[in-house]
Amino acid sequence: MSSGKSPTRSKKIPLKAVMIYLKHDDADRLAKFAEDRGLSNSKIAREGIVMRMDRDGDKFEQGYNEALSDVKKVVKETYGAGMMFPSGKSFAELVCDGINAMTRPKNE
Repeated sequence: MSSGKSPTRSKKIPLKAVMIYLKHDDADRLAKFAEDRGLSNSKIAREGIVMRMDRDGDKFEQGYNEALSDVKKVVKETYGAGMMFPSGKSFAELVCDGINAMTRPKNE
């Protein structure tokens, strides 16, 4: 799907054509995303592919895991979350156990 922009291939960096398939909804989202930012669909696809291969996606995962840690901190500091259950665990500990299960491994 084309964003309607003419290709802006760099003369210094030769490019090789690669075909990818996207669901119709994703292709529409890509076109809108690209248009809103004044970029070509190809540039966004290239950046995403390189990011995934270079594992810059780890930055996303790191931010995600940091956010989960922040949530656990809030849960632990919430007064009502200190309530203890017969298991010996507090409500906060049980909630944090669930959050821990959501943590993304580094090499997913």
